Amino acid sequence: MKIKCGIEIHQQLLTHKLFCPCSSGMHEKPQLEIVRRLRPVPGELGDVDVAAQYEFLRNRVFAYKHYPNESCLVELDEEPPHQLNPEALETAVMIALMLNCDIPDEIHIMRKIVIDGSDTTGFQRTALIGMNGWIKTSFGKVGIKSVCLEEESAQILGRKAGKPELVTYGLNRFGIPLVEIGTQPDITNFEEARETAEKLGMILRSTQRVKTGLGTIRQDLNISIPGGVRVEIKGVQSLSLIPKVLEFEAKRQESLLKAGEKPRPEVRKANPDGTTEFLRPLPGAARLYPETDCPPVRIDRSWLDALKLKLPELLDEKIKRWVEGYKLSWELASQLARSDKAGLFEYLIQWADPKLVANVLVNVLKGLKREGVGIEKLEARHFRFVFEALREERIAKEGIPELLKKFAENPQARIEELVSETLGPEEVKRLVKKILKEKPELRELRNPFQAYMGLVMKQVRGRAPGSLIAKILKEELSE
Repeated sequence: MKIKCGIEIHQQLLTHKLFCPCSSGMHEKPQLEIVRRLRPVPGELGDVDVAAQYEFLRNRVFAYKHYPNESCLVELDEEPPHQLNPEALETAVMIALMLNCDIPDEIHIMRKIVIDGSDTTGFQRTALIGMNGWIKTSFGKVGIKSVCLEEESAQILGRKAGKPELVTYGLNRFGIPLVEIGTQPDITNFEEARETAEKLGMILRSTQRVKTGLGTIRQDLNISIPGGVRVEIKGVQSLSLIPKVLEFEAKRQESLLKAGEKPRPEVRKANPDGTTEFLRPLPGAARLYPETDCPPVRIDRSWLDALKLKLPELLDEKIKRWVEGYKLSWELASQLARSDKAGLFEYLIQWADPKLVANVLVNVLKGLKREGVGIEKLEARHFRFVFEALREERIAKEGIPELLKKFAENPQARIEELVSETLGPEEVKRLVKKILKEKPELRELRNPFQAYMGLVMKQVRGRAPGSLIAKILKEELSE
């Protein structure tokens, strides 16, 4: 089926709020609530946007939850916006450059009218950062129409029973810097759309400056078929769902045309099963007008040239380099490159074998997290201490998980306090003999070696290599 499709990617950035210094961590509990109604105003062209008018006629009331360190008077719309977050601006420009975009000489902030309650102000602040870019896919080039830096909306927390007109929002998400990437309608088939979204996501993660996790990235689709109209589909949550949603929407428009009806330009919501449902009329240019509280930001050409020289390596290229250069498996290299430990890996391989470092950062940490260990307390120095101790043969590699666990429990501890003396062959032999004597019944098991090995390793706790323990245990069992 012939389609014309464009994609919008919305990605949260890993920094503080866009127009104030509030945290974007989203860990706090609300301590205050305010209630408001919102009204539409004419845009720059003097017209009231149809989508804004639609929301106003729903006659809803909005309750906003305030968080002490994650929202302030800026989010409450009781104070003008502060200076544009320079880190967010740099990241947005970096992303635009990675997408081969032209960067304007000045960044002008605009107001986009939104009165569905997701913005206390009744508008979303947005700024054009890049335009006329492109990326390559296996199907050919896809144009990048625009890269914008904007405020994330407030998240809906719920509706009150018996009061459908009252909607509650949380202000801790409102104002988090968000990069919006919009492609040209160059996509002509379902699989090309999925691949394009995947490529854009890979480029975003390559910066190591974007948030990861549920709700930090969203994909919207714009689709039309010959004789149909543009329909925007909001909130496609997974890459695998993109072809299914597009196929459903294309067939929906096709069936309307066959029945002699004209599809309406509208915004629809993507459902988990790949179907879509009506949300609101499609907005137009009437909802944009200048933000008079924020001055334009001049882009210094020397700053831009310097930024071009430090663009990050793409994840796909990094994975290929690690697989070829360090002989990592593709799966391990891929998991590591897409985590927040990629830079730490490059730092630590000067002290240990790259395969071991990668396994520790991916699999060992995953195991410790499952055990409830606070791995977020581990710093680069802790890993360096561990691998230095391994290189100096003060610990065996089997002792790495236990040592990291101790550092997580006491981040200020010194390595000398945590590392016990390593056990030599004679000490290991004595321990093996002791366990064999204490547990003679284990010899009757189908696999006595495995049972004894587990007991010995538990007592050795990484103070001797597993290969040495296995060799001595086999010798003792054969006697």
